[in-house]
Amino acid sequence: MLPAFLLAATLAASAPPTKPVVTVLYFDNNTGHADLDVLRKGLADMIITDLVAWDGVSVVEREKLESLFGELKLQKTKHFDPATAAKVGKLIGARYLLTGAIGTSGEELRLDARLIEADRSKVVATASARGPRDKVFDLEQRLVEQLAASIDLKLRDSAARRRVKAPSLEALLQYSKAIDLSDQGRVDEAQRAMQQLVSGSPSFLMAREKREQILKRLQELETRRADLITDSALQLGALADAALADESKLDSLDEKAQRRLLSMRVVKGQLILRLLKQHLSWRRKSLRVVLKGHEAQALELMRAWLANQKRLLDEHERYRRQRSDSWPSAELEPEVLNLLREARMAEVRLSDPLDALLQFVVEGRCLDSADRWTVAPSLGDLEPQEREAAFGLLDARIESALAAAAGSDAASRRAAEHAAIRLLETKAEALLSLRHDEEAIGVYQQVLDAFPTADGSERRERRIRQLIGAEHDDARSKRERWAKAMGEGCAADMDLRVGSATVAHDRLKRMGLAGLKAHADELERSCRPTRRNRGGFAFVYRDLALEAANHEDCEGFRTWFGRYVEADGSIADMVGYQKNYAPWCELGEVVRSVLWFTARLDGSWDFELDRHLTSVLSHDGKRLSLSGRREHGPESLDLLLDAAGPGTFRCASARWHRADGTRLEGACTVELSKLAADQGGFDEGDFSATFEQREPEKRSLTLTEGRFRVRRR
Repeated sequence: MLPAFLLAATLAASAPPTKPVVTVLYFDNNTGHADLDVLRKGLADMIITDLVAWDGVSVVEREKLESLFGELKLQKTKHFDPATAAKVGKLIGARYLLTGAIGTSGEELRLDARLIEADRSKVVATASARGPRDKVFDLEQRLVEQLAASIDLKLRDSAARRRVKAPSLEALLQYSKAIDLSDQGRVDEAQRAMQQLVSGSPSFLMAREKREQILKRLQELETRRADLITDSALQLGALADAALADESKLDSLDEKAQRRLLSMRVVKGQLILRLLKQHLSWRRKSLRVVLKGHEAQALELMRAWLANQKRLLDEHERYRRQRSDSWPSAELEPEVLNLLREARMAEVRLSDPLDALLQFVVEGRCLDSADRWTVAPSLGDLEPQEREAAFGLLDARIESALAAAAGSDAASRRAAEHAAIRLLETKAEALLSLRHDEEAIGVYQQVLDAFPTADGSERRERRIRQLIGAEHDDARSKRERWAKAMGEGCAADMDLRVGSATVAHDRLKRMGLAGLKAHADELERSCRPTRRNRGGFAFVYRDLALEAANHEDCEGFRTWFGRYVEADGSIADMVGYQKNYAPWCELGEVVRSVLWFTARLDGSWDFELDRHLTSVLSHDGKRLSLSGRREHGPESLDLLLDAAGPGTFRCASARWHRADGTRLEGACTVELSKLAADQGGFDEGDFSATFEQREPEKRSLTLTEGRFRVRRR
């Protein structure tokens, strides 16, 4: 059996052709009324939603098109010329582009449409519908029906078309205004407008669905307010830059002015972290991973934060040399405090800058709001020399603290020992975050040796016992289970399941999204999928897929779920995971690229089965049955093959249970390109079948260009 990563590559190369993609452009407003310009968006949404109910094409969502128009500043003029259409088609991957115009004459509304083949910039079909203004739903339906007939589309879900039923032109105009507000980022206003429309037109299903989408976006926006660069944050930035312009004069300032300068230095650091958030994932507040394509910007901001923190460290030392107050309180103007609250920034505290520097460089720990969070990978993982330099600063501080403790008198000894112990334990925890357990044990032992009677000695002894394995440590135990699985070729499925999440999380923190690939690479390098451990492989791939989605890596989400299904994961479960846990990531062609059962009906229509794609070999090996079902409705197809020799089969009959309930049996041919080696493997090949229909009229029905890839049960 091929390793999963090779198998996935083979699938990508052999997947069946996908449906042609259609994108609906905004229609021109030829009514002479500028206030109807916004109607173009609502009409586009209607047509897109309607086309989804037809079989034979895939349709681009309007939001994706809006985003592309914003980037390219397209369709600001009235006419969308064929050359621009070809450009849009290429960028968005569409074969056809649908555009047209809206016109009025008195109380009559007219819709004209052109279907353009993007590659050739050629109009391949036109359609037109006119009628009373309040019959906009009927006009849209007639327009789409004409276009569908011109490119041989087949209606697959008539009920779905009723979702677009706008009760009137005024209702469609209200809908258009609401989604335009949403496109502008005015989500609060969009939600109120859509709610008002739904209250007035409760049967307008498309408006109800859009209201729920806008509400989710509003909730998402509220969640992210502490991540955004607001006007308040920008004002804080200007004030911080102005205050720090005199940083060289720190030594000559009075104490209050010095504390104000130090406080504004902390504010600047928080603002840099807020900027950094724009390049990080956000769905998990505690762990934020650098987004794909944002690596350079994130690294530049990490360096900027470190440079600012080093200045704070220097300024803080200069302040301490002048003042008796080693740990001063913050000093900020009321205006700055108000802006900090409005921007949802963290309370400014003048604590030891070295602590924050070490935590940021080594562990990626950050604070710019009420909650602490971690950036992955950390600056120290990206630039190890900065980690070494941070440890160097800490070691120098430790050496000084140990000397101070050794030379302290009875009155100051307790405080001096506490300062040295705090620094040593900070170093130990930093080493543990890097999985440098032996070095961390050495530092804990140094504390015990230097300060044997200090408070907390029992806790440190227990920590050492955990690290050497004398006492249970849950995370350590899970890492050992994973290492055991890798060393034994994944013979024990449970070791994979128990250890994977902890080790994958470690890698994600140290390497970012590349850590997920490193995790899968080790699995595939160390272990071979078998019937006994295939479920463990699926478990690992599922977790990687969901982790990728949590950090906005939808490409990785699809990759890992493709391998999940390859490892005997359930397609139905995969769809459920996507719907319930990662609806922002689309599965795309993952399902069809893993299992498929497709053909052409009468040379014109797409015939596709998408559920329960299986094969069964009889106990005596003489009969192989290939089966597929359609997700909605009773339609199914069974190909019954008889053994014709060792490893070869011929098709004996085809049985088709049609969507209308009729059952047909016919002749078939099958060419197997691959036979499953055992249960859970895949049978692949090509087929054709012919059936004789007797009612309502006698005629032949043919399935040609058939391809299948089904799982052996």
